[in-house]
Amino acid sequence: MFLSQNLFNDFLNWDDTVYILNNDLIKDFSFRGIKNIFTTSEVVSTYVPLTLISWAIDYTIDGLNPAVFHFFNLLLHLFVVSLVFYLTKILSKNVIVAFITALLFGAHPMHVEVVGWISARKDLLYTLFFIGSLITYYFYSNKATKYPKYYYYIGCLLCFILSLLSKGTAVILPLVLFLIDYLKIRKLNLKLIVEKVPFLLLSVVFVVFSIRMQAKGGAIEARGFTTLLDSLSVGFYGYLTYLIKAIIPFNLSAYHPYVNKLGDSNPWFYYTSAIPVLTLFVWLMTKLKKNRILVFGFGFFFITLIPVIQVLPFGTAVTADRYTYLPYFGLFYIASTSIVRLYKYSNMFKTIVPVCFSIFIIILGLISFQYSKTFKNGETLWSNVIEHYPNNFLAYMNRSEYRISQKQYEMAIQDSDIAIKINPESPGLYYNRSFAYSLLNNKMKSLENLNLAIEKDKSYMVAYLNRGLLYGEYNLEDKAINDFNKVIQLTPNKYYGYFNRATCYYKKGEFAKALLDLDNIIKLNQFLDETYYLKGKVYLLMKDIDNAFKYFSKTIEVNVSFARAYTQRGHLWLGKNNFKYAIMDYEKAILLDKKQVNAFINLGIIFMNRKEYKKAAYNFDYAIYIDPNNFLIHYNKGLLFQTIKEYTKAVNAFDKAIKLNPSFILAKEAKIKNFSLINKL
Repeated sequence: MFLSQNLFNDFLNWDDTVYILNNDLIKDFSFRGIKNIFTTSEVVSTYVPLTLISWAIDYTIDGLNPAVFHFFNLLLHLFVVSLVFYLTKILSKNVIVAFITALLFGAHPMHVEVVGWISARKDLLYTLFFIGSLITYYFYSNKATKYPKYYYYIGCLLCFILSLLSKGTAVILPLVLFLIDYLKIRKLNLKLIVEKVPFLLLSVVFVVFSIRMQAKGGAIEARGFTTLLDSLSVGFYGYLTYLIKAIIPFNLSAYHPYVNKLGDSNPWFYYTSAIPVLTLFVWLMTKLKKNRILVFGFGFFFITLIPVIQVLPFGTAVTADRYTYLPYFGLFYIASTSIVRLYKYSNMFKTIVPVCFSIFIIILGLISFQYSKTFKNGETLWSNVIEHYPNNFLAYMNRSEYRISQKQYEMAIQDSDIAIKINPESPGLYYNRSFAYSLLNNKMKSLENLNLAIEKDKSYMVAYLNRGLLYGEYNLEDKAINDFNKVIQLTPNKYYGYFNRATCYYKKGEFAKALLDLDNIIKLNQFLDETYYLKGKVYLLMKDIDNAFKYFSKTIEVNVSFARAYTQRGHLWLGKNNFKYAIMDYEKAILLDKKQVNAFINLGIIFMNRKEYKKAAYNFDYAIYIDPNNFLIHYNKGLLFQTIKEYTKAVNAFDKAIKLNPSFILAKEAKIKNFSLINKL
């Protein structure tokens, strides 16, 4: 299948980062983890617990392997296509109509995005259960049923709930149920309305919930319209665009931004789009009793697009290809019925129709195959958007982020430069550029861009956070503390400001203030392992060994893989002359992290004192391998050679220590001593 190449695609820096890569909710597929998924109010301004659970299953199978996530997207698409086939078959009573509808649905380029983008799993799942709900409702609405009617009713309601939990767009289902009634010529009466009441109530609850979440996330405010006419014009433009793209899939892109700037009037073609759309609507009104298939198909298309048609604006995109995934079923149903009728009732078209349709499907398949390559990674995705919308700063910003992740820092800066020329008021662009400069070790340029980001947005928390960290690198603790104070002011319920301010206080020797900040983090129940570890180090400098030991141990309790805590606790055991437990902690530290050089050094010293010289030599050699410029390792190795009376080797080891640290008196004295021992031989 032409979409199968998506199996080799990567995650995209377009919601995949927050939904999957950095989302701890999907990394715990336990009863507690599933409970957390359902009780977390929103992720990226959406409540999609069932989708999150599906990603949690993917993660359980093979961690963050994108192939697994893409495989399940592809599998779900095939399931949806199968249900489209079955729904069309029971509606039309014609296998050929069902086959053509399913083929168009499965092959259309406008559906590539839903399969190729892991975060679009929401659309796959909600469509799967949405169609499942329609199928069960169809059987419920039959006069004669194989099973009791309430079985089908409960099944329909359950599928609706599952669809809502996959994506809130499913709220439109009750209107589609009325559309099924219309197609089946069910008489509109009180019973017909009452049976929809539970569905309507659920829809109202989810609509209110969704609007609140989008408003909370700033998505609605991101694009406001001055008049109702402006708002409606966007809806008409969307409908017309989707109708045209069903036949001619042009301008395929993962992101379609508004062509006008925020606050400007909409372009003329937004308003004129109302003419063909309203004309089509009026024409359909004349066909209400004459052609129910036509009205049903277009009605399905228009109704299922209502939640995403941008009359109530969500986000910064005017249209999105993925929004057509379910709605196109209605258009494809009309198309397949028309094709079969043409073939069946006109001898003239018996050859032309199959040939033309075959050519059309092949063209769709080729376009889909080529377009699916766009979703390979962030580079291909945003380069494609830039190709279509070269003046969109978000596309450059997102490509810059991807290039930073690929260590293409110079190219990332070039993208940021272009984006800033397009939109010099966006603080995120300066932040991106500062990050790239920081990774190029150009700290001054990085600081300069962080200052610009803060100048553009006085509440830009991450800019204050990173500027504080940068000041910390320059040992400008007071300036860093001022920035971390601002971080705490902006995000008082997060650990970021408290932890980094505590680190500054630790470096300044203001231990009481450091401990107070660390206690605040513990109250928040966040970042506990690093917090306990830093608290242990603070107590160590305060020479409070008991509390230092306590908090290094607590670090290990909350994170058994925290190698540095084992090393520090090993030092404390060593200070108590408890070599057994010191060795255990050092060996555990090394097992977890082969770069724990101090663990190797102290193990070498312990084994040397226990006259286990081969073990001592092994640990010193490994320490040198990790950190060849550490003069203390060479010094201790010299002491080992001195102990086993290999004085020449001892002199060489002490000589290396002196070269690395010319002011190291102990090494100089030891070297002289071993020279004299050599002369006595």
